[in-house]
Amino acid sequence: MEGDRILYRGSKVSVIVVNWNGATLLAACLRSLSAQTYRDFEIIVVDNGSEDRSAINVAHAFSQVTLVALGENSGFAGGNLAALRIANGEFLALVNNDTRVEPYWLEKLIQPMLHNSALGICASKIIIEGSGKIDSIGTAVTTAGVGFNCTAREHSDSHEAFAPVFGACGAAALYRGRMLEEIGFFDKDFFLYDEDTDLSFRAQLAGWKCVYVPTAVVYHIGHATTGRLSDTHVYYHTRNLEFVWIKNMPLGLMLRFAHHKLIQELGSFCYLCLRHGKWRPYFRAKRDALKMIPVMLRRRKEVQSRRRVSNKYLRQLMTSIFSLVIIRRKFFQFVKG
Repeated sequence: MEGDRILYRGSKVSVIVVNWNGATLLAACLRSLSAQTYRDFEIIVVDNGSEDRSAINVAHAFSQVTLVALGENSGFAGGNLAALRIANGEFLALVNNDTRVEPYWLEKLIQPMLHNSALGICASKIIIEGSGKIDSIGTAVTTAGVGFNCTAREHSDSHEAFAPVFGACGAAALYRGRMLEEIGFFDKDFFLYDEDTDLSFRAQLAGWKCVYVPTAVVYHIGHATTGRLSDTHVYYHTRNLEFVWIKNMPLGLMLRFAHHKLIQELGSFCYLCLRHGKWRPYFRAKRDALKMIPVMLRRRKEVQSRRRVSNKYLRQLMTSIFSLVIIRRKFFQFVKG
């Protein structure tokens, strides 16, 4: 079982913000949460051993917030697990410290959950701060087991309809406590990156549904803590992709899409090592993933024992890696302007 069990003791929703050296970002996030129209919630801030004044600032300026100050950096996964142990909510909402949520965000996000007990996850409409472009309308997963955001940076006025999606980006998501009791929360060994893909995959395997809520709007800076293509990002993302594949991909789909996995691995190597020179974090990640195979195989046994859906159903939810190439091409066109 991933993490601890959640026990509903009071507030309808527990909103968790994990922070590491985000003193310049955290106040705006907490002010936006404090202004929510939906009031039956608590805010828990987990400070991951920050070296700036993050924890002190929260204690002084946001008395209504429950602060959990950890002595060391336990990552996004560990920080959320620490909050889970004291959470009172029937539902768990996550927001990154570099986000700013609209006043109706939580009110809109929880409504589908209250009307459909089969829903385990609700995904927000995440907009890149200051760009007018969408960052995420939920997450998808490829036939190689790689999670990615479901947009190619379209204008923020697009995607106005509710839609089923594979999962939710952990930067702004809502989870049903009863689902977490069944399948577990984040895997602590992921530490950082792809823990939301792993959780969404486990939810889908167990038969839980996820929906994108277009009226639940969040503004996100993105990679404010570690930076895209930093050594930290490359290491954890490269390593954790192997964990997602080993734990979650059913054997039949592993065999069917083994060539997709091989293509993805070759593409990743060329992009990270040959193009960007990230040899050291890339091969360190592969080495550590190999060391963790026995642990992940034990967890795979637990995950697959809770499986309630067919390979055919899962295949329909997945995106071919060849389709992803087209999506990525649109993204790079956006980046180049």
